[in-house]
Amino acid sequence: MKKGEILQKRYKIKYTYSSRDDIRRMKRYILDNFKYRELGENFSKKIKTAVDGLRILPEGYNTTGIRYRGYDIYFKPHHTYLLFYVVDDTALEVTILRVLQDGMNWKYILKRWVHEQDMN
Repeated sequence: MKKGEILQKRYKIKYTYSSRDDIRRMKRYILDNFKYRELGENFSKKIKTAVDGLRILPEGYNTTGIRYRGYDIYFKPHHTYLLFYVVDDTALEVTILRVLQDGMNWKYILKRWVHEQDMN
């Protein structure tokens, strides 16, 4: 390491089944309603790019005030979408929990999802 360089932690990204399903459903909606494959592919790439941005300093975004299995849930706005995730500093992992549209009642959806996960 050169003088003056700062060692940055790089986090591994993990996805829950629910977050992958959210992304698939949004892409399917784009493909079904706009009939433009490139638009759907671009959506997937943009979400992946936004998620990859969480590899460094994922705690730089706001928390929701909701906790999941002992972790604060953070959210990252990206265009008209919100990425919800938790950060495990010990394992250096970011887990994407859900990807929702910002016009949705995301607090209700997220609280209900957390409750359902706790029941399993």
